[in-house]
Amino acid sequence: MLDPDLYALVIELHPPNGTERLSVSGAQVQGLFFELVRQSDPELANLLHADLPGKPFTVAVVPPQRSYATPSAVMQIRVTLLQAGLFPTFIRALLSQFQRPALRLGRVPMQVGNVWGTPGSHPWAGYTTYTTLAAQVQPTNWVRLQFATPTAVAQGPLPDGRKRLELLPSPAAVFGSLARRWNQLAPPDQFLDDELLAAACNATLVAEHRLHVRSLPGTPPQRGFVGWCSYELPRDPQQRRVITLLADAAVYLGVGAKTTRGQGLCRRVDGDHAATDAEGANDDDATA
Repeated sequence: MLDPDLYALVIELHPPNGTERLSVSGAQVQGLFFELVRQSDPELANLLHADLPGKPFTVAVVPPQRSYATPSAVMQIRVTLLQAGLFPTFIRALLSQFQRPALRLGRVPMQVGNVWGTPGSHPWAGYTTYTTLAAQVQPTNWVRLQFATPTAVAQGPLPDGRKRLELLPSPAAVFGSLARRWNQLAPPDQFLDDELLAAACNATLVAEHRLHVRSLPGTPPQRGFVGWCSYELPRDPQQRRVITLLADAAVYLGVGAKTTRGQGLCRRVDGDHAATDAEGANDDDATA
């Protein structure tokens, strides 16, 4: 296998004893990520913090799920690194926390616990390469995606300059977002054709869904949809292949806006009943 250029790490964080479950904003999780990188490579931290398109990382708080419950105050954050050069710096900073803990989530000191990074060790952990994903894709008739944190896809600016956000997982919104991320970050020989992608999105249908609108803490709160959505894929083999590939890549790339601030945590879950029964997909009392 080629050296990985896609990593997904799940990091367990322990607050001081007696701390109740924290309400954490996307900005706080992003700040913790930048602080980790800064401890190992301040120049890289500044570069990642710059306002540039196609940032090569995502961060999010993993929602509690029945299959891997943790004590009430312990939380799991999820970091993906989308370029190979980021991993050595990040893992070096992470390992240093076991010797000299120096992390805060907002104002709360945090101790690093378990870290999952190998395929199969945790539902949100793994590593691979863009080339491997493309080589191993197995086109199928339909795919189901789980949106585990609020997801919203930018659709251009409003007249007053604010972003116009799509709060429905239409094929064009979801797979268009994934394709833009893929083409920004993947090796040039793996770029996806825009015309093929447009035709594939037009031929993909929403077959079934279970969704709610929720918000992440923040100022203002970050709104988006959570739950799951199944898609019927095109009959054309090339179109079917590109949509299946993007569904496979979603677990690393994330979907939509503010994936570097907790939104858009997504993965393919065909036939995974535990995932579709997870918190965020089965709560009929969710608030908008």
